[in-house]
Amino acid sequence: MTRVQNIGYQIWLLWQNLKWINVAKSIFSVLGALWLIIEVLAFFNKAEFSEDLKSIWWIFLIIGIVWVIYENWPKQKYCYQVKGKDVSITLQIGDIFKIQGALILPVNNKFDVDNKGIIKKSSSILRHFIKNIYKDVTAHLDTDINNQINDNSNWYEKFYLSTEPRLFKIGTVVPIFREERQYYLLSNSTLNEQNRSKCTEDDLRNSLIELWAYLSQCGSKDNLVIPIIGTGRGRINLTREEVIKEIVLSFLVSLSVETYCEQLTICIHPADIKKFKINIDDLADFIKLHCTNTNFSKLNDPNINNSGQTIE
Repeated sequence: MTRVQNIGYQIWLLWQNLKWINVAKSIFSVLGALWLIIEVLAFFNKAEFSEDLKSIWWIFLIIGIVWVIYENWPKQKYCYQVKGKDVSITLQIGDIFKIQGALILPVNNKFDVDNKGIIKKSSSILRHFIKNIYKDVTAHLDTDINNQINDNSNWYEKFYLSTEPRLFKIGTVVPIFREERQYYLLSNSTLNEQNRSKCTEDDLRNSLIELWAYLSQCGSKDNLVIPIIGTGRGRINLTREEVIKEIVLSFLVSLSVETYCEQLTICIHPADIKKFKINIDDLADFIKLHCTNTNFSKLNDPNINNSGQTIE
């Protein structure tokens, strides 16, 4: 996304969220300040100067408009500290590849990053990852994935659903370190006979549980960056706002077991806000409420066994 496009989305957000009563209040406040200055000058026999001020009233009007824009310019980031934990949750609008932290990338449970050329034609995050990080050479990413699985075969053997064809459990994670950045490929969808991916609500929840469990055991405690997984080509039957809430709640529950990062950033692409009419203020309020009021239990989650994986 270019800088011009980003500014364009911010202007659109400003227009959508602008409350005209606030505009009127700001402008009248500035004009009221002008009138007060004129009255004070007149009182001290500075009528000539006060008349000069009257002639440039439009400058004060412009100041009022600029102040309104400044006060209501859309925020790009909302960050809230989790009560009782050295962890924060951030909701950020922007390009996910420009946000610092270990990036979580959704992928199908075959870890097929070509999918007969479908991924290359898509606008998915995985597509941009291959294009930007692997210079559009899918085979190199495929090699890195296979090397990780083969080098850690003892770990991954419990995640296989089948070997021919190769299928993994939803929630299987493959770490990739490339160009001084950590990436986690997370299987959160299945492929049908037409090679179309599908992520159900259960797939979303199970993949998140497994992701947090993996990170608690094998992660390097990097700050985490996650997109709105399951949407788009995942075809999940939830709105983007509902998916974000699921991510937040799942993450907070996982913190009752162990703290494995200092910050989780949920990234929203600016185009999604306009296209899907996402209410950022409501989401920010939701995150703030749950970060402030979550009570953590000292007991382990009964759905997680000693290995950190969900019990079947």
